[in-house]
Amino acid sequence: MSGGPIFPSSIYLGGAAGNLFPNYYVPATNTNTAGALEGIGVVASLAADAPAVMQFNMPEVMPSGVCKLRILATANATSGVAKLTVSDGATSAGVNIGATTLSAETQLSQTWATADILVENKITLTTVPTANQILTVLATFNTTGWTLAAVSNWQFSIVWE
Repeated sequence: MSGGPIFPSSIYLGGAAGNLFPNYYVPATNTNTAGALEGIGVVASLAADAPAVMQFNMPEVMPSGVCKLRILATANATSGVAKLTVSDGATSAGVNIGATTLSAETQLSQTWATADILVENKITLTTVPTANQILTVLATFNTTGWTLAAVSNWQFSIVWE
């Protein structure tokens, strides 16, 4: 049985020096007036690495399948590249979450070609969380190779496939 999505129960953007912010993206073409999408906003032309820390509470009964981080992003842009590096780890109750070892995943490179569309990526996580653990995801938006010159909006969830 596949499962999800599970959305973060905690998001910390304070280490991003103002480059990340809580955001609602409304597409330029919004004829149904219901296009708003909540997520993490990233400044245009990112000039410094910007970390977002997310904590996901795992369910009491774990779904079968492969645990993946689902990433939806959108921007009012027709060109540009965004770079993102994800690290992940799981913590049980009674353990220091700040000392949990994180595993780095392969960097994501997302190219924009069409404004306002939802782009989707899924990253298979090294960490295999168990029931009731806290899955930590550190998503670092990387300045090296970042050419996206528009504000972008990112939404993260955990799924099993």
